Amino acid sequence: MMMYGRLQSPGGSILWNGINTGARIRSTESDWWFEDISYLNVGLFEKLIHTMETRGVRPENLVGAIMYYARKYLPGLGRWQSRQSGKTRTVASFSLTPAAVDQKVLLETIEKLLPEKKGKSFCRFLLGLLRVALILSVRQTCKDSLERRIGMQLEMATLDALLIPTYSDSDTLYDTDCMERIIHHFMNSESRITSFSPSLDLETSPSSEPLRKVAKLMDNYIAEVASDVNLKPMKIRSLAEALPESSRALHDGLYRALDIYFKAHPWLSEREKEELCNIIDYQKLSIDACAHASQNDRLPLRVVLQVLFFEQMQLRTALAGCLHVLDAENAPAGPITVPMTRQDKLYREMGG
Repeated sequence: MMMYGRLQSPGGSILWNGINTGARIRSTESDWWFEDISYLNVGLFEKLIHTMETRGVRPENLVGAIMYYARKYLPGLGRWQSRQSGKTRTVASFSLTPAAVDQKVLLETIEKLLPEKKGKSFCRFLLGLLRVALILSVRQTCKDSLERRIGMQLEMATLDALLIPTYSDSDTLYDTDCMERIIHHFMNSESRITSFSPSLDLETSPSSEPLRKVAKLMDNYIAEVASDVNLKPMKIRSLAEALPESSRALHDGLYRALDIYFKAHPWLSEREKEELCNIIDYQKLSIDACAHASQNDRLPLRVVLQVLFFEQMQLRTALAGCLHVLDAENAPAGPITVPMTRQDKLYREMGG
């Protein structure tokens, strides 16, 4: 790769014997060289990245080059990395990649080269790699490493990126087993061992922010996959219980997900519905959710009665709070003083 010398015009153009060539200098900090090194084969690319790392090239530049290389030779990443793309990739589209590139070897090499980095765009890239890894049936160690990396920054993921289709012989539409493993990696990360205690204050503790985000994300994920007619009740339960109770300040999201599941599975028995409803803490349902559940004919009768009971408790608490506020507003601003009688004044003057 050729770099221009320091001789340049004030405007940044190259001077050759004092003549302005009109060419612009390309900064070493830009990504212009990503395309140049993308023509190397996998082995040479790997050696070059290691060499650049030892020479002190910025990690963000190395990550950019690796991601550029991966997107060029793994066409399946294009659909999942660009939200503006309207073309859907199929498994057959991977055959369009040049025959000189072994896609399995490439993906496994890319995974090894990637540093331990966090970020929204990087997390989305990892999820795209995981999709391709599942399609190509790469080595299990590679898939496990990708799931671990994603789990350690799960709070930065988006719902559409997490909806990974099933590429095996499973009857379900989405790979919920993969999702469950990612949640376990999230929970097992060392930085969260002390953060997820039962006494954690979700409203005030900054360390609980990732947990709150993941809980909301998982409620939306369960609601999205709940319409799959082949999804078993136990899988819904295991996904919901993969996070601790302290992760959800409200259970409205869980209730919505179960309601969708019951609507898509009308053949469930009352017993199966009751067992699923046990994952909901009715005291953590909002007044609106309680009002909806109390009139929901898809819920078992026993559950509806429990919802009505806690709804009445919430209404009583809310009413008591309103009355307390009214009493405080109507109370006198200062202490109550009783007018002094003539005898009291005389007593005070006498020094009594």
